[in-house]
Amino acid sequence: MTEPLLPNTLPKRVVIKRVLPECRPLLIAMLRLCTYISAKRLDAPMTLVGLQPPLETVTYSNLTDADSRKLLTEALADANVDETRTKLLLDRVDHFNASVKSEWLTGGFESAAPTETRYDPYEMQNLWTEKNGSFPGYNCRITAFSLFGEFVTAGADQPETQGEDSLFMDLETLAADPAVLCGDSTSKFCALFAPVTAADTMEVADQVKALRAGWSERGISFEDSSARLISVVLHDRFSDTDNTLFIGHVGVLLPAEDGSLYFIEKVAFQEPYRLVKIQNRTELSDYLMEKYDTAWGQDTTRPFIMENDELMDGYRPNPLDSAS
Repeated sequence: MTEPLLPNTLPKRVVIKRVLPECRPLLIAMLRLCTYISAKRLDAPMTLVGLQPPLETVTYSNLTDADSRKLLTEALADANVDETRTKLLLDRVDHFNASVKSEWLTGGFESAAPTETRYDPYEMQNLWTEKNGSFPGYNCRITAFSLFGEFVTAGADQPETQGEDSLFMDLETLAADPAVLCGDSTSKFCALFAPVTAADTMEVADQVKALRAGWSERGISFEDSSARLISVVLHDRFSDTDNTLFIGHVGVLLPAEDGSLYFIEKVAFQEPYRLVKIQNRTELSDYLMEKYDTAWGQDTTRPFIMENDELMDGYRPNPLDSAS
């Protein structure tokens, strides 16, 4: 039978059923390499990013159990994240988890497809509202900033708020619970997350430059730390004059003792916290892009991933999308 190699890249006539079993792994690797070269990508670095198969399952915990909470606490401590920030995070994890049904959450680490959940997001949102009223809760940006804010600097001349059209729900939460900023300012939060002017192009490299330029104007800089801010950047072009880049999702990347990685995120305002285990940054890219790089036929740049203020090493477009 024909064995799948790199999705949507090898001609169907390539079959290897007559190859000795012990020789098949080598042949597959050679065919992948030949396909990679024939796709006229010789101008790109020849790394494992192009050869690594798409991520099919991801291992994660909703932090309901002692073991995963201990792993997160230790990883944050090793990255020199202040323990008061960790305690604040876990208090809000407890608040969220107590507001929804336990069967909607993992009992520890579980594996599933990147887009698979144990809950219906609309049912979860309704139950959250039933128990918490009009308070919207905490989203990815607030959660990441509450952990990572001490490693970000913003210019002293920044306004108290900016980007209100995009950050209005964030600002509603910050007004109701300013303590979640852990002593940081709304001004710094908005300087980091308010939309910036995009380049008039669909090229990722140009948009990375545009984002960095926008941050530079606001005095945004990142201190050195083993914790890293991972941002999914979305390009919105509503008109020639309304052309922006916006951080649509964000989390914090932490190294694990065994060389793998942890990614801590809040999926959405009324969706759970997740501690995700990944082996490398390309797995993280796939996990995020399979969820967020889903648009088609747009005159905008595909979503891309920043690690602090650089394009994340290992980033690639959604590998399940043949157009990528």
